[in-house]
Amino acid sequence: MRLLNPRIYTYLVTIWLALSFGGIVLGVLVWLNLSHSFEASVESAQFRRSLRQVFSALQDAETGERGFLLSGDEAYLQPFERAENELPERFDTLAGTVMDQPRLREDLLVLKGLAELKLSSLRRAIAERRKATFTNGFNRAREEEGMVLMQKIRSTIDRMDQHPEDIAAASGEATRYQLKRALLATLLAGGFGLGAGIIALYLSRIALRKEQNERLLAEQAIRAESAAREKNAFLANMSHEIRTPMNAILGFSDLLATELPADSKARQRVRAIRESATSLLQLINDILDLSKIDAGVVELHPEPTDLRELSDFMHTVFAQQAARKTLVLECEIDPALPHALMLDRSRLRQIVVNLIGNAIKFTEHGTVKLGIRWAHHPANRGSGTLEIEVADTGVGIPPEKQREIFQPFVQVDPQRAGEKQGSGLGLSIVERITQRMGGTVTLQSEVGRGTRFRLIFPDVTISLRLPENARADLVEDVDFNEFEPAEFLVVDDNESNRELVAGYFENTEHRLRFAVNGREALDLVRQHRPDIVLMDIRMPEMDGHTALAELRKMPGTELLPVIAVTASSMMDDEQVLRGYFAGYVRKPFTRQALFQELAAFLPRHTRGLVSLRPPAPAATEPAGATPCSRIVLDGPALTAALRELEAGAWREVSESGAISAVKEFAHRVHELGRAHDRRELRDYGAALQRDAEEYAILRMENRLKDFPALIHSLATTGGVAATPNSPTGSNPSA
Repeated sequence: MRLLNPRIYTYLVTIWLALSFGGIVLGVLVWLNLSHSFEASVESAQFRRSLRQVFSALQDAETGERGFLLSGDEAYLQPFERAENELPERFDTLAGTVMDQPRLREDLLVLKGLAELKLSSLRRAIAERRKATFTNGFNRAREEEGMVLMQKIRSTIDRMDQHPEDIAAASGEATRYQLKRALLATLLAGGFGLGAGIIALYLSRIALRKEQNERLLAEQAIRAESAAREKNAFLANMSHEIRTPMNAILGFSDLLATELPADSKARQRVRAIRESATSLLQLINDILDLSKIDAGVVELHPEPTDLRELSDFMHTVFAQQAARKTLVLECEIDPALPHALMLDRSRLRQIVVNLIGNAIKFTEHGTVKLGIRWAHHPANRGSGTLEIEVADTGVGIPPEKQREIFQPFVQVDPQRAGEKQGSGLGLSIVERITQRMGGTVTLQSEVGRGTRFRLIFPDVTISLRLPENARADLVEDVDFNEFEPAEFLVVDDNESNRELVAGYFENTEHRLRFAVNGREALDLVRQHRPDIVLMDIRMPEMDGHTALAELRKMPGTELLPVIAVTASSMMDDEQVLRGYFAGYVRKPFTRQALFQELAAFLPRHTRGLVSLRPPAPAATEPAGATPCSRIVLDGPALTAALRELEAGAWREVSESGAISAVKEFAHRVHELGRAHDRRELRDYGAALQRDAEEYAILRMENRLKDFPALIHSLATTGGVAATPNSPTGSNPSA
C-alpha cells in the first residue's frame, strides 16, 4: 500500500488539534460566561432584596413615627430606631455590590441622600412631639414633605431595580453567542477527528509492523544482557567456590613450611605450592573484582586517607620484590599534599598495588617511581586535584596496544617468549575503579624505555579529620605533647573554663590564646592564624554560631578546624553541632575527652621507645637537691643505649626499609642526642628524618649504613659533655 506524503498527516493532525483546542477554549469561555451569568443573577437577586429591605425599613420607620405622634407611646419608635441603626450598614453593603457599575453607584448615592432626608424629617417630628409643640400645621407640612420624599425614594429604587435585568439580559445574549461558537467548533473538531482517526488507524498498522521489528531487537538485547549477567553471576559464584579450598591450600602450606627443615627439598616444594596458590588466588580475586564492577555492585566508601601512609605501605610491600631484581623503588610526594583526603582507601590501594606490581614485573633494571602531586582549586581551598603517577624503565608498551590493554584478558603480546605475562585483568580493574572514583587514567609508553601511568582525580575533598589510624588511642594518662606543636585559640566567656584549658596545656609545647566572645576571636584569627579553635557556643556580643559564620567568610580559613564546646546535653543539639562545626566537646570535659577530639585534627609526634622523662625522686632525696631540666648521662650509658638501638631498631629498619619505622628510629636517635647533649646524634637524627619525609630512598639507605660508624666514633671519644643545667654545675671536656 502506497504511503501518503507525511506532511499531509502533519497538516491534518495540526488542524484537528487546533480545532479541538479551540473547542476546548470556547467551552471554557462558555462555562465562565455561564458561571458569570449565574453569579450575576444571584447578585441581582441579592441587590433587589437589599433595595426592598431599605424601602421596607423606611416605611416601617414612617409607620412607627405616626403611631408615636398619635399616642405619644415610645414603643412605637422601635421601627424608627431600628432603621436608623441598620440603614447605614445596608447602604455599605449595596455600595460594595455596585463598585464596578457607575450608573448604579450614582443612583445609590441619590437613594442614600433621600433616605437620610426622610429619617431627618421623621426625627424632627418626633422631637416636636416630645416637646409638646407639635401642631396641626406642622403635621400637614411634614406629611406633604414625607410623601414627596417617599415618592422620590420609590422611583429611585424602581430605576435601580431595572438596571440588573438589563445587565443579565446582555450577559445571556453573550452566553448564547459563545454557545453557538463552541458548538460549531465542536462539530468541526469532531469531523476532523473522525478523519484523523481513520488516518491514525492506517498509520497504526504501519507502526505495529515497526514495533514488532523493534521488539525483536529489544528481545535480542535483553537476551544478550541476561547472558552477560549470568556470566558475571557464574564468575562470582565460581570465584567464591574456588577461594575456599585455595585458602585451605595456602594455610596448610604455611603450616607444612614451618614443620619442615629449612634446606629440605620438601620445604622448597611446599614453597612452590604456596607461590602457585597465591598467584591463582590473585587471579581469582581479579576475576571477582571485574565481575562485581561489570554487575555494578562495587560501592565506594570515602574516608579520611593519608597518601603518605599509602606510599609507606607500597614501599613496605614491594621493597623486597624490587630488591631481588636490583630495582630502585622511589617515591616522590608533593609537600603541599594535605594530611587527609576523602577517598576510598582500600580501592585506591588496590589501584596503586596493581600499577606498581605490573611495573616491577615488567622492569628488569632501573627504577620504579611512585609520584603523588596535589593542586588546590583556586575557587575552593577545601578541595583540589590529586595526581598519582607510576613510572618505570621497563619493556614498554607498543602504541597499537596502549588502548587494548585496558580491556579484560588482553595482554601486550602473548607470543613473546621469555617474558612474563599477566592475566590481563589488572589494568582493566584499574581503569574501571578509577572511573568509579571520578578519575581518569592516561598512559604514556615507549618500547624499550618504560611506561608511565597517570591517575587524575579532579575534585577530591580535603578532610579536616585525620585518618583513624593516625589518631591517638585514648588512655588514662594522656600527654598533649604527643601532638606536634600547635597554636590554639580558646574562645569562652567563662574565666574558669579558660583557666581549665590553660591548666590542661600547662608544661606543653603548645601555645594558647584566649578570647571572651566571638568578636574578639575574629580579631585574633586575623592577627594570629591558629591551628585549632575551641569555640564556646553561648557568649555575649557574638555567639559561637555567628562567629563561625563570620570566620568562614575570611579568606584562608576554609580548612581551619573549629571545635564546638558546649554544655548542651541534648543529642539532637550534638548532631546539629557536629554537622556545623568540625568537632564537638561537651562540658564538663576531661583531659581524655579533649585529647580524643584533638587527635582527629592534630598529627602526632613519632615517639621513640626510650623514655626521656626524669625518674621520680627517691624518698631519701637531699633537701637541697635541685631538679634538672635535662637528663645528662655519662659516656658508657650513651654507648650502651646506642648499641641497643643498633642491635634492635637499626637492624629492623635496615632490613625492612619501611618509612614509618625509619622515622621512628630517627626520632629516637635525635632524642638521645638531646638527652646527652650530643650534636652529632641530633644532626644525624634530623637528617635521617628529613630523608624519610622526602622519600629519598638512596640517601636514606646510605645514611642508615653510616649508623654503626657513628656509634664507633662516639664510643672512642670517651666522656660526654654536660650542659650548664647539669646537677653538678661542671662542664667536663669530652
